[in-house]
Amino acid sequence: MINVYLPIHSLQGSEIPLYILWERSENIDLIEIEYSEEIEIKEIYNVSEGNFRLKDNILYVDKVDVNGYLGIKFISKLNEPSTKKDVDISIYKNNQIIYSEKKSIILFRPDITLYEAPNHISLEVLGDQNIINISNKIKIANRGRGTAILRLECSDSSDIKIFNPMGIEEFRKNFWDDVERKASKLRVKFPEYNELLVGFVEMGKNPPIFKKDELEKLKILFNGLLNAFEEDEVFLRDFANVILTSYLKNISIVTELESFLIYLRTVYENKIIFMDAINAIKVSTTPMKLSAKLYITDLAYNEYKPIELDNITIKANKEYVIPVYLLFDFTSSEKEGE
Repeated sequence: MINVYLPIHSLQGSEIPLYILWERSENIDLIEIEYSEEIEIKEIYNVSEGNFRLKDNILYVDKVDVNGYLGIKFISKLNEPSTKKDVDISIYKNNQIIYSEKKSIILFRPDITLYEAPNHISLEVLGDQNIINISNKIKIANRGRGTAILRLECSDSSDIKIFNPMGIEEFRKNFWDDVERKASKLRVKFPEYNELLVGFVEMGKNPPIFKKDELEKLKILFNGLLNAFEEDEVFLRDFANVILTSYLKNISIVTELESFLIYLRTVYENKIIFMDAINAIKVSTTPMKLSAKLYITDLAYNEYKPIELDNITIKANKEYVIPVYLLFDFTSSEKEGE
């Protein structure tokens, strides 16, 4: 019996496993795997150098090290938001095909679209409860199946600047100070993970912008942490304890509950994680220009072309501080294929 596993879907840019299993008593002469040009082979398991060949997107495996198993790790390139690709497997014995199967996989990614960038945004702050009405929001939609991670960066020429509201900033600072303090003890206990712990704290205290070089550093950091967790369960337990105890100690500081709820809603309903949801801007009765870029990545740390938000004038009926998410409408998304 021969069993082949390939996932039915995968985020573009992430690793795709392919496993072929057969009885160890079964001797196989050749395994032939043909795959799409949008997929590359990253690693081959249980095959020594010289026992496989690659030609024209076909992998030929003449011999495995331990009979009964072949593992391959593919990685896909960025393509259309949703695309179907085939992998053809043929297995030979005594110059005859004893197994042939076509496996298909759906490769997907986020597809962030700017539907509307108004020239003017008007805000009205009404009543004693400061109810906020906003006209002409910036409309962003994710038409793809993948989760997008967005971060807003204002240009130097922008009148509008993003800042952390006092409660959130206090929480963030105290949380990462506690993590840094406790991580220093972990570095003594686990010196082999010193560089990873230093990098993690630095990332938290100085969050990166989603640009190519920083995304690569982020990917290396989190891959390193995941590998460390797999290698050492004690390290995983102690690391998780650092995060949990630091969070619980400081969570009472957070007062922007509504902002958190909106932030979570964008995650689950529209597959958009907006990193600046709980940050704030100050608006005024004087018209102010917003000039910014919306940087985009995804859960595989792919880099996308940023969205330009240029020369949007914002005016309010009174000076007020509002959370950034109020400028955006993420709810109009239409998923690809729906």
